[in-house]
Amino acid sequence: MNESSITVISFLFIFLTIYWTIRGFVQIFQRHNSILVVLYIIFLFPVAYIHLFMLGVFGSSKKKRILKQAKEKVQFDKFVEQEKSK
Repeated sequence: MNESSITVISFLFIFLTIYWTIRGFVQIFQRHNSILVVLYIIFLFPVAYIHLFMLGVFGSSKKKRILKQAKEKVQFDKFVEQEKSK
């Protein structure tokens, strides 16, 4: 491998790492209280950074979470209707 290909791979790796971290940062603010997230990042930065990265890579998107919550609500409403009809 020559020097230019190593440079390209390094920039690609850095870009993906930053992208996934920002994506995790957005997701953690969507899921939790903003004040607690800020305190978490300030006091536990190394753990929080790894958490943000993992959440960015493996976390579900907001659309998927909303669909899952809607399905659970529909199932609960059906259960309530069945209990009412007894």
